[in-house]
Amino acid sequence: MILNAPDLWEQAYGNIYANKGGMTPGVDGRTIDGYSDERAANLRELLRENRYVPTPVQRVYIPKPNGKLRPLGMPTTDDKLVQEVWRMVLELTYEPVFHDTSHGFRPKRSCHTALKNIAYWSGTKWFIEFDIEGYLDHTS
Repeated sequence: MILNAPDLWEQAYGNIYANKGGMTPGVDGRTIDGYSDERAANLRELLRENRYVPTPVQRVYIPKPNGKLRPLGMPTTDDKLVQEVWRMVLELTYEPVFHDTSHGFRPKRSCHTALKNIAYWSGTKWFIEFDIEGYLDHTS
């Protein structure tokens, strides 16, 4: 199975290491620079034996420009690595079968690339953007 390929895990490590938050420790205090072939082999074995259990994420709050706080979950490095491996496997599996006009949550695609593909799109003068996350908390 592709999930057991050591090269896949090395590539996943490289993807995470390149991220700005890769050196942020999770609740276990470990960072991505503690990667080793043995650590990846242990994770592969746990997954293969159906014994892998993700660790609860550490919740921190990041200030937003409007003065409010945005919650941010900080997973452990092992969890980040497993998530990245699964992301890569799923992308390899499903990217070839997605329709070319599908843009949501795909590599090198966004709402901007979707708008460029609309034949009759000629631009806009304005957009309305709003966040409805808490709206229902305050209605009667």
